[in-house]
Amino acid sequence: MLSELREQNPIAKVRMWDGREVWLVTGYRAARAVLRDPRFSVDVTNPGLPRLSPGRVAPRPVMSRMDDPRHGEIRRMLADEFLSRRMDRMRPKMERIVADQIDELLAAGPPTDFHRAFSLPVPSRLIGDLLGVPPDEHQLFQETTSVLVSKTATREEFAAADDELYGLCNRLIDARMAEPIDDVLGRMVRRYVRTGRLSPEEAYQTTKLLIVGGHETSANMISLSTLTMILNPDWMRAMATRPSHVAAAVEELLRYHTPMHDGIPRVATQDVTIADTLIRAGEGVIVSLAAGNRDAAEFADPDRLDMARPRARRHLTFGHGVHKCLGQWLARAELQVALAGLARRVPTLRLTVPLEKISFKEDTHIFGVHELPVTW
Repeated sequence: MLSELREQNPIAKVRMWDGREVWLVTGYRAARAVLRDPRFSVDVTNPGLPRLSPGRVAPRPVMSRMDDPRHGEIRRMLADEFLSRRMDRMRPKMERIVADQIDELLAAGPPTDFHRAFSLPVPSRLIGDLLGVPPDEHQLFQETTSVLVSKTATREEFAAADDELYGLCNRLIDARMAEPIDDVLGRMVRRYVRTGRLSPEEAYQTTKLLIVGGHETSANMISLSTLTMILNPDWMRAMATRPSHVAAAVEELLRYHTPMHDGIPRVATQDVTIADTLIRAGEGVIVSLAAGNRDAAEFADPDRLDMARPRARRHLTFGHGVHKCLGQWLARAELQVALAGLARRVPTLRLTVPLEKISFKEDTHIFGVHELPVTW
């Protein structure tokens, strides 16, 4: 359906669950144009910003749902923590976490739900380590996040999960206010909260954003990518034996799967013309990253997986413009380490059910699998 819409017009009016009409952007170039244009707002307090599901209550203001200048100010406070070179220095830690989790997977033995046994624990342990989240709290942020990204959660369920995760973030920040630690949150408190540049409320919300963004998408990408390697043994062999191809393969997997499959909302603050279409001030827009990543005008034969695809890194999976995902380098490194490690040590992974029996996450805002039953 998205490909048909894109062929007819890269920007088209669609009706949402609440009856509102919004503009759906499905073309790659149009998507980039919207995402880099400051006349399109992400401000969660703007009533024109589309809500993607009925259960979502208006969240507390957070960096990813703020416009500049405050968005840029907070982002710059965190940018150094997530630079590519810093992630490169973290690779030994990532490799230890992945190796430990593979050890646990092998020790427990098959069959198993790979998503629960490997895909969720790896990014949870990594972001937990980065932010100093105690291991006994990991289950809490996994469970609350699964509600926050659900399309079927009620307003009451969403609010309860949001409050519970917010409480965890309060505890983390307050602990560092009492006794600063030299980790990401400790440095944020010392440099910005204590100096008045970041309010405690903004620190709580930023912590929540890092927790949610730091594990849910990566966990689903690990499972989707592992399923891809199981179904395409040449990919499994290449990941294990051709280290120079791993980075490019991960970029293609990110393009192909695009876990943020529902798109990202914007609202026009002025009249704007994109791809010969006039979008008036106050009108809502949803940018389909998945459709943009399958645009044949940008990616030849886009429905085919190509480990050597030219310019695959130009995909939209992490967004574009000033709101491009802050954790993109962390996610890339994490996927490279996890998938290469798996391919080397568990090359005989295979499904225990037919592919058509796999339950995919059509009911969440982040695409993935509910379970991935495997053996080896």
